[in-house]
Amino acid sequence: MKRFSRLTLGTVIGATLSILQAQAQTIDFAALESKGGKKSNSACVLLEDNGLLATVVELGSDPKKATLSIGEQKLPLKFVVNDADSRVAIYQMPTESVASMGKPAVTGSSQNLTPGQPLHGSATDRSSTDRMVSRVNRFQGKVLPLAVLRVNHSNEAPKPGSGVYDADGKLIGLVRQAVFNAKSSSYTLPVEVVSRIRQDQKRNGNVSRCWIGIIMDELVATPIVESVRPDSPARKAGLKNGDVILSIGGHEVSEYAEVVDAFYYLVAGVPTSFKVLRGTEVKDLQVTPEVSPGR
Repeated sequence: MKRFSRLTLGTVIGATLSILQAQAQTIDFAALESKGGKKSNSACVLLEDNGLLATVVELGSDPKKATLSIGEQKLPLKFVVNDADSRVAIYQMPTESVASMGKPAVTGSSQNLTPGQPLHGSATDRSSTDRMVSRVNRFQGKVLPLAVLRVNHSNEAPKPGSGVYDADGKLIGLVRQAVFNAKSSSYTLPVEVVSRIRQDQKRNGNVSRCWIGIIMDELVATPIVESVRPDSPARKAGLKNGDVILSIGGHEVSEYAEVVDAFYYLVAGVPTSFKVLRGTEVKDLQVTPEVSPGR
C-alpha cells in the first residue's frame, strides 16, 4: 500500500477542499416579476480581494436580487452594476467572508487567442484542457452587439459566470451560455467586457452604449463611413464621408461586424484613437464618444 507523507497528504487534501469550495460558490437569482421570469444560479469570479465579484445573469432572472451561496452559507450581495448587452453583473460581497472565496483572479487578455489554443476552467487545476475555437461576431446572419468566444470544453459547458483561464492561469473570459445542441461548447464573454463595464461604472456611474455619429452600410464588406452627422463626436474629431476605418482603440477592424464589436468597448467621455484611410493617407484621430441617445 502506497503511503503519503504528511506534507503530500496535506497538499492533496488542501487541493481537494479548494476544488470543492470553488464548486460550491454560486450566485442565486430571483425571477424577474414579469412574463418569462425565472429563478437561476450562476458561478462567479472574485475580481478583487475586497470582495468584488463578477458573474453572468441568465435571461429572466433579476440581477438586483442576488444571494451568494458558499456551501450551506447564504450571503447578501450588494448590487454594483450590470450590462444588458453582455448580461455581466458585478456585486460586492461582505468583506468579512472574502477569505472563503480564495484568491482573486489575475486578469489576462483574450485579444491574441488563436483557434486550438489550450484553455482551462480553473486558474490552478490543469487536469482537463478546453480549447479556443473562434471569435464569433454574427449569429444566424445577424451582427452581435459584441463578439464572443466559442470554446470547446472537455466536459459539459460550465455554468454561466464560470471563469475561463489561459495556460498562465489568467482570466480570459466568463462563460455566457452553452451552445445550443452542443453541450460541451460555450459562448464565452471576453474578459475585456468586465474591464469595460467597470471603467464605465467608475467614470459615469452606470453602463451605457456609446455613439459617435457615423453611418455605415452593413452590406458593404469594407468598413467605410457613409456619412457623418452634424455636431457629432465624429464630426468634431474630423471623420469624413468615405473614410475607411482601420482600427478603433488599437483594435484592427476589417469589416462592419468588427466595428460594431469595437464600438461596444467605447466609454462615454474617454477619448479613443481611430485610425482611418482617407484616399492614400492614413490619419490618426481622437474621438470622444457620447452616451447613445435613448440609452
